[in-house]
Amino acid sequence: MMTSKPIDILEPRLVAVDSHKLDYIDELIQNYSNDCESLAYALNTIEADDPASKGVIVAVRSALLAISTHASELSSGIMRDIVSLPEVEVSSHE
Repeated sequence: MMTSKPIDILEPRLVAVDSHKLDYIDELIQNYSNDCESLAYALNTIEADDPASKGVIVAVRSALLAISTHASELSSGIMRDIVSLPEVEVSSHE
């Protein structure tokens, strides 16, 4: 895991996208991931007696965990791609 937020790494770079929007989008994706994970674990509290209901619960839990994982990977990938862009030097012409 990174110790600093990805947006901190972007500060010395010129990026075509507003850094506040990137931070906001990244936060939304992470919240989405966390919500899916929380819902998946909440399904563990449901007790079902019949095999069909148990199967549905397992399938939904698996889908939510997969969505959570995909969202986290998407967020990491977006930020990694942006951070790996070459730095652009800025020179002032006075």
